[in-house]
Amino acid sequence: MTETPQGLLALPQYPAQLGASAATLARLAGLTWGAEDLSAALGATAKRDAAGALTFTFQMARAGCLLAAAALNVQAIDGVHTEFRDAAALSRELAEARRDGFSGKLAIHPDQVAPINAAFTPTAAEREHARRVLAAFAAAGGAGVASLDGQMIDRPHLLLARRILGASEPQET
Repeated sequence: MTETPQGLLALPQYPAQLGASAATLARLAGLTWGAEDLSAALGATAKRDAAGALTFTFQMARAGCLLAAAALNVQAIDGVHTEFRDAAALSRELAEARRDGFSGKLAIHPDQVAPINAAFTPTAAEREHARRVLAAFAAAGGAGVASLDGQMIDRPHLLLARRILGASEPQET
């Protein structure tokens, strides 16, 4: 977690540090970030601006967590939404987290668990599209690109489809 300035500054080196220790990396399931302790350590009087968006330092902490988790191929878990009675704000944060690539969000209250689970569960339409992407690649016979609905799709589309369906990482050929 990036709850301290030291933790935040260490994030760029984290993948290399853990890469040197396969045993540590094997135990690591995910990374998350924490705005509450970080704000106290910084002496920040607010974490969000007047419009409700995270201020730059907290955006940096959040993005650093996401990037380090992706580099380590582990879950990126967005930090808590502390205003647990504000369901609309939680919903906005969940949409942002999923859009940005997080795979989950920490809950601080039991009422947050169901919306968090729902937000990070692929919809039926997303699952169907992912199946169609996989089918298009299968029909392409191992080619690096395929066509779906008149559009070119390539490896990033395949990886996202597999992620949505929970399939394993494709083997390089």
